Amino acid sequence: MKLLALTIVFLMLALIAFGGSLSRKQNGQVSPKANDYRNAEPFRGSEVGNTVARACGDCHSNQTSLPWYGHVAPISWWIKSHVREGREELNFSEWTTYSARQRRDELESICGVISNGRMPPGSYTALHPEASLGAQDKKAVCFWAANEIEQEK
Repeated sequence: MKLLALTIVFLMLALIAFGGSLSRKQNGQVSPKANDYRNAEPFRGSEVGNTVARACGDCHSNQTSLPWYGHVAPISWWIKSHVREGREELNFSEWTTYSARQRRDELESICGVISNGRMPPGSYTALHPEASLGAQDKKAVCFWAANEIEQEK
């Protein structure tokens, strides 16, 4: 009898946590059209812009597309923490508000972190294989970054 009561209490708590995580308003979630960096230079209509959106956009922009499990606690807490950290480090949706020096610094960093494999992280690409960057992608992004740095001078 005690075991049955404990099981029912556990299931009720699990349902409350699961239901609450699904119904809760998403804090920090922005309309997909708001600050869409893909419409800003230097991303508009470029292949590199598409590559950046595919590999970096979920964590480094306001256009985060969460999978179904991204709305279920405690996984959602972990994902939102990573997205928040990513946006703090670099937010492409804020790109046009960065100073020329900030953009130049970010561009220099982008090539480095993708070349050495730190970005996108393996924990992300394991669940999102489309975000993996091949050698050609990395070369194209680094070439783009170098070109943008020259234009910023």
